[in-house]
Amino acid sequence: EKSIELLFKDKSKEINLVIVEDFENTEKFLNLHRTNGSSLKYPELNSCIISHKIAKDYKISEGDTIRLRDGDLKEIEVRVGGIFENFVYNYIYLRFDTYQEKFGQKPEYKSTYINFSKDQNVHQAAAEFMKLETVSSVAVNEDMKERITTMMSSLNYIVALVIACAAFLAFIVLYNLTNINITERIREIATIKVLGFYKKETASYVFRENIVLTAIGGIVGLPLGKALHSFVMSQVNVELISFDVHITLISYLLSIIFTFFFAFCVNLFMTGKLEKINMAESLKSVD
Repeated sequence: EKSIELLFKDKSKEINLVIVEDFENTEKFLNLHRTNGSSLKYPELNSCIISHKIAKDYKISEGDTIRLRDGDLKEIEVRVGGIFENFVYNYIYLRFDTYQEKFGQKPEYKSTYINFSKDQNVHQAAAEFMKLETVSSVAVNEDMKERITTMMSSLNYIVALVIACAAFLAFIVLYNLTNINITERIREIATIKVLGFYKKETASYVFRENIVLTAIGGIVGLPLGKALHSFVMSQVNVELISFDVHITLISYLLSIIFTFFFAFCVNLFMTGKLEKINMAESLKSVD
């Protein structure tokens, strides 16, 4: 494992180079697969595979030729044989014989991957390894997973705040529209009440427009919201982290349910105003 400079067209980027000694038995340690879930084999001779984050940012496709520059400023060219899905850090994988042939030197192996069973104490084992004179550092991937999970879970508070603000805004807009609607048609509503319409019938006559507007808002808002979400996530560009951006079906359903729930709350709140309309005074008012 070492840091190397990736060059493609007029762009350059530091990337983690990994060369596995026993590349025919990597399945136990590396889950190499494309973004569509299909499995990806370790690269062939004179080719490499890179993580999808760096490929997306630099517009690298399978079959392209990239250049690699080491610390001695020596450059080599390799073909991109595959792009694998990876969410933390950027990696490029090479065969040891490709590295040896291109750079003219054997790779120096200083890292070891170790798998533990679930019932073993990883941190205790890491502490034991650190006691060895030949070991300079130990990295526990489980700690990295926990840090990333904690970081991502903190976004839930931001999402909750956005939902609360959206609910408050929807309540204000629907309340103002309903209030204007009742004020503008107060004589018409009074006439309906004089004619003997029941409470629910009068409310349905007035609030039916809110339901229709809410439905139209949902139909128009969902695709616009998806486009806005895609734009926002495209701007959240963290160099070493790739976000799995997708919207599940339950998110669409919940957004529709919440929107109609807000409309129902406004209608319920404004029902009291309909009951307070003075029929006699309203019928005497001048249009």
